[in-house]
Amino acid sequence: MVSRIGSQQMARNFLSDLGRTQTAIADLQRQLSTGKRVSDPSDDPVGVALALNIRDDVQSVQAWTRNVEDSKSWLSATDDALGNFESVVQRAHELTVQGANGSLSVSQRQVIGDEILALRDQIVETGNASFGGRYLFGGTQTDRAPMDAAGPGLTAPVNTNAMNREVGQGQVMNVNVTADRLVDPPGATPDIFNTLTTIGNALKAGDITTASNVGIAQLDTHIANVNSLRGEVGTKVNRLELTSNRFAIDDIARQSQLSSIEDADIAKTVMDLQMRQYVLQGSLAVGARVMQQSLVDFIS
Repeated sequence: MVSRIGSQQMARNFLSDLGRTQTAIADLQRQLSTGKRVSDPSDDPVGVALALNIRDDVQSVQAWTRNVEDSKSWLSATDDALGNFESVVQRAHELTVQGANGSLSVSQRQVIGDEILALRDQIVETGNASFGGRYLFGGTQTDRAPMDAAGPGLTAPVNTNAMNREVGQGQVMNVNVTADRLVDPPGATPDIFNTLTTIGNALKAGDITTASNVGIAQLDTHIANVNSLRGEVGTKVNRLELTSNRFAIDDIARQSQLSSIEDADIAKTVMDLQMRQYVLQGSLAVGARVMQQSLVDFIS
């Protein structure tokens, strides 16, 4: 039995096929104009879900990157302040060695002793170093100077809290050095203020033995302490540099993944568009021959 297709059915089929071709052409033109293969969830539901997860990761990494950069800047400023602190202690060490020279006169030792005592004020200035309006050695209370020139000494109560930053998934880093660690090394050595006071007063009183046997050893301990703190800071900076580099590499990989999911292959899209246009032209030509002229006029 031979089925017969009426002219109306042929017209409907023709119009349906023609509509699908025109829709495909419009979609390809949109891809070329936007550069995106996926614009709506319906274009690729699985791809869109994967892209959303990747974008969530990108946003998290961006937040961690900001913390890393802020931490690196903070630690760099801290290292500069520690370097200044070390220079003051080194100067005190040089003066102590000079003042312990038995050939100096009493007045010369008094001048050296006064200069050593004056270095305590320099210690306060160095200890109150700030970055971006925040005190570097103030613990978590960065709006209050950690050292008091009136003592001179630490401002009570001393804030010894760690300033923590989240620099990665489950990675928290302490990025600050507190003032108590700066001025008071581990062990029985007095803090830097007491050390300088002892040395300065000893030299002014002509007590070379105390300045030489006690003072120099204590200053050596303070120098070793600040060097240890600088090493600690340097280690953290290196770790943050590695983290920052890893984030940059991961970001390239994620952007590549997003591109493979969302971006259109321009060369392929152009070829597909040309093919669809050829199909459209051929369809219109065939329709003009097969169907009635009045119907073709209607279609055009």
